This record gives sequence, C-alpha cells and structure tokens, in this order.
Amino acid sequence: MRATLARNVGLLVMAQASSAKFRDSQDDATTIAEQLRVAYLLDGSVRRSGDVVRVTADLIDGDSGFSRWSQTFERRISDIFAVQSEIASTVASALASRVASGAGTSDKAADLVAAGGTMNLAAFDAYLRGRALYDLAADEASEAAALAQFDAAIAADPAYAAAHAARARSLTAIANQYGEAGRRAGLYDAAIISAERAIAIAPDLADAHSTLGFTLFQGRLDARAAREPFERSVLSGSGEATVLARYAQYSARTGRDSEAVGAMQRALRLDPLNPLIYRAAGSVEYAAGRYAESIPLLRKALDMNPKMGRAHASIGDALLMLGKAAEARVEYAAEPAMDFSLAGVAIAGHRLGDTAAAAAAFGRLQTEIGDRALYQQAQVFAQMGDRESAISALGQARAVGDGGLIYARNDPMLDPLRSDPRFARLLQGMGFDGGFATAADAKGA
Repeated sequence: MRATLARNVGLLVMAQASSAKFRDSQDDATTIAEQLRVAYLLDGSVRRSGDVVRVTADLIDGDSGFSRWSQTFERRISDIFAVQSEIASTVASALASRVASGAGTSDKAADLVAAGGTMNLAAFDAYLRGRALYDLAADEASEAAALAQFDAAIAADPAYAAAHAARARSLTAIANQYGEAGRRAGLYDAAIISAERAIAIAPDLADAHSTLGFTLFQGRLDARAAREPFERSVLSGSGEATVLARYAQYSARTGRDSEAVGAMQRALRLDPLNPLIYRAAGSVEYAAGRYAESIPLLRKALDMNPKMGRAHASIGDALLMLGKAAEARVEYAAEPAMDFSLAGVAIAGHRLGDTAAAAAAFGRLQTEIGDRALYQQAQVFAQMGDRESAISALGQARAVGDGGLIYARNDPMLDPLRSDPRFARLLQGMGFDGGFATAADAKGA
C-alpha cells in the first residue's frame, strides 16, 4: 500500500524505515507527526478470523490529532492485496481537498503486480522476511538467509519483480562484502540477471532500475553503463528514499555534486529516522570534500544504530582529512568492519609517526583479509608513499572486481596517485567521464 500511495506524485509518503519506528510507540499522534515532519498519519489494525480479514484504517490529522477519515474493510484472505490498493485509493481521495492528486491511484489489484508486487501470500511473506534480514546487514549468515528468502519468494511467484530486484541487491552485497576473489564475478553476473529480470517483468519499477545501476556500478565497475538505469530510476522513484539515496551516492562518486545533494535532501525528508540514509548523506558530503559537514550526519547514523558498519571509519576518514589523525585513530579502532578498521589504523599510525602500530595493522590487513581488501591496501600504500605498490594493488582490485574502486575518482586517500597516467587510465576504463578529480576539485564541484 505504501508503494501505491508513493506513486501518487501529489503525495510525499514517509519511508518504511522511519515510520516503522513508531509501530509500538505510546506517543500521541501529534508527537509522532512532529517527529516525522508529516501532515497526516495513516494508522490501522488487522484482525483475522478463519479466512476472513478485517482491516481498519484511520487517517489522522497530524496537527490536531483528530481523525479525518476512518473505514473498515472486511475481505477474504485471498483478497488481501486488493484491499491494499483499495485503502490507498480511498486515502488519496480523502486527501484530495488538500493535495493535488496528479497521477492518481487505482483500485485494481493488477496494478500491484504491474508495480512489482505479488498476489501470492507465500511469496509476499518470504519477501518481507528477506527484507528484514537484509536490512540487518549484520553478517554473512544474515545476508545468506535473506537471499534464501528472496529465492523462496521467487519460487512461489516467478513474476514477483520486487523479489528479483531484492535478490540482485542481496547477491551484490554478498559479493562485495564476503565474496572471495574467484566468486565475485559469478555473483555479480547473477545479480545483473536478476535486476534485468525485474525490469522485464515491471518496466516502471524504480527500485529495479536503481538496483541495476547499483550492480553495474559496484559489480561491473562500469560508471558509464550505470548512469542510464540510475537516471531512469529517479524519474519514477522520486518518492522512494532508498532509490534516491542510491542515485545520490552514484552522483557523488561520479562528480555530480548538485544532483547528489538534491536527491539526498529529498531522501532525508522521506526517511528522517533511517540510519542508513544518514550514513549515505555523510558519504555524499565526504565525496565532495566537505569533510567537517559529513561528520554530524555520520554521528547521527551511529546514534540511531551504534553497531552500524563503516560509519566510524567514515568519521575517521573525515577527521584524517581535517588533520586530526589522533582522533581519527580512535574512530578507526571502534569500526566493526575489519578491513576499514585496519586500513584506517595503519594510515593514522603512519600520519602520527607510530610506524610499529601502522605496520602491525597493515600486516593484519594483508594476511587476515588479503585479496578481499585490495582497494584498502592501495589506500595504505598510497598514503605511505609507495606509488608502485598502490598502482599494482589497484590493478589487482580491478581484475577481481573489488567494489571499493567505485570510490576511486574522488577518494582523497589516493591523491598521491593523481599525476600518474596509469591511475587516469584505470579510472577512464571504469567509465568515469572526465577522468579523475582531486579533493580540491571536489570541493569546488
């Protein structure tokens, strides 16, 4: 139902990650609306008796706390998906006096499938379970369990486009974070096939186009090929925070700062309580050389999720660029992602003249993580002044499809390599238009 409402261009619909935080809240409606910065809340309950489901929906005015509209829908369980569209259509009509409806909603259940959904209860249940596991981003086991749920959803309904897109993202995450060098290419190829399948089923599904762009960029390391699906995704996905956040990060990494900032601001508006969105916003600021501005966004992400990976390391990177190597080392030490932590500790130790600590951390990075962290090894080599080893590590990273290379165009850790024509050729080979940018260039973008 959320996706159906979000397709109405006259409505700005809060993303699930933010609104779900109030599922069990005891706060009143006006307090919740204020925290979410929305004008209306849609509350409801579901009761089941045998094969009959009763859904009660209540549209609440966020300023007054009074109900603007309430209705009960009683249907058989087999009609539950049609009820979602019916409620969405009724809510949009209830708001018609306040909001220009633009492209309205439909009460046809078939629209759910056309928008990437399913009419199969087992498929829908498996998809939701997969999403919950994927959003944890806890470890390899949870990622594998998420993939298994998406596979189960597709087995139950092969025409479930959203499940195919989710499967593609899951495969990409596994390849990037846990895949051995020899497995990555196959995982990325499978991810692209799944994303393309999602698009073939539901050509207007923004999430599918966004996922294809994400996988082409991070998996195939092809910035040029990724642009068209990313651009296509924001045409129909301007109401989806995750679609906007992916587009913003792609734009930031390809030197299109104004597009990145605009998309990121809208994503934050749609999903203000999602730590992943704040981490993404911090990465956009860092990519543009606004290091000080990136830190509060990353701190907020950690306030929401203290166990989040890559946030401490990103703060460490920003502090390092601000000349605060001692503070940066503290952040790197707190980073749960070992590859980011060890690389950061090595670089910060080098900056501080602590050669023993730097060598110990770098040695662990090479021996314990090895080829899964070739990009991070290149960063350390570059910062330690070993240009030849840095270029060699980047070449190896390119050969094995190391997703870290998506950061290379404007990664200040690699600034010592900017004058090397081999580095320029590497970036151009990945489709980075305009070659490469230094940190100073990024600040002026």
